[in-house]
Amino acid sequence: MGKPGDAPAPSRQKPAPTGTDSLQFLEKHKHIQARGLIASTALGLSDGLITNLAFLTGFAGAVSNVDLIRFAGIASMLAGSVSMLFGGILSARSEYDLFKADSNREAYEIEHEPDEERWELKNIYMQKGLSAEEAASVVDKVTSDKRTWLEDMLTNELHLHRSNLENPVKVGVAIGLSFLLGAAVPLIPYFIFGARSTSVVTSVGLSLAFLFAAGYWKGLVVKRRAWKSGLETLGIGATASGILYLLGTLFVFV
Repeated sequence: MGKPGDAPAPSRQKPAPTGTDSLQFLEKHKHIQARGLIASTALGLSDGLITNLAFLTGFAGAVSNVDLIRFAGIASMLAGSVSMLFGGILSARSEYDLFKADSNREAYEIEHEPDEERWELKNIYMQKGLSAEEAASVVDKVTSDKRTWLEDMLTNELHLHRSNLENPVKVGVAIGLSFLLGAAVPLIPYFIFGARSTSVVTSVGLSLAFLFAAGYWKGLVVKRRAWKSGLETLGIGATASGILYLLGTLFVFV
């Protein structure tokens, strides 16, 4: 212990990182970029793989002609890709239209019902733990600019933000191309092998390996247990293909 009157010991708290150190510190806390596109790609890839795997396996259980199976697989792959392309565009466009409608409604309420909107915003901040005085002070600052006011209402009341919206065309292209890639995986063995049984077994094995890899990758991206995510995706694909193969063998028509 120091003697009375001694100067206090210097603080041992580490200084805030600066320069290169601060950049290294910030890199540890980067957020996942392009969440929507990553989600669309993962969806398209797994959906294309599972859809065409289940279709080809079920079709091969009912059809013995490998050429017919190949043709049907190509048709399924292309039809699914086009459907996912435009479906992705329409879905992302709908999200944008809904955001625009909510934004216009909130802007109208701010313009014509400002007192009520201030009360709502103040109540939101009080629910977050601020006192009435603190919340009132924050609301006064936020509502001094209508653009900031609108953004704050959308974020805190409706949990919406423009940065969460993705370009509809980019979403459609991402999901369409990834579906095409995924759907091609179970189809490849049917062009390599002439025997139906060999094609089916190889297609299932190759597809399940890709499904596990896709699930594993998704787990890494979202910081989940990668192997668990891989096994979940693999299990879904195996179950779907197994069910349709059994149904196909029950309804043999060629």
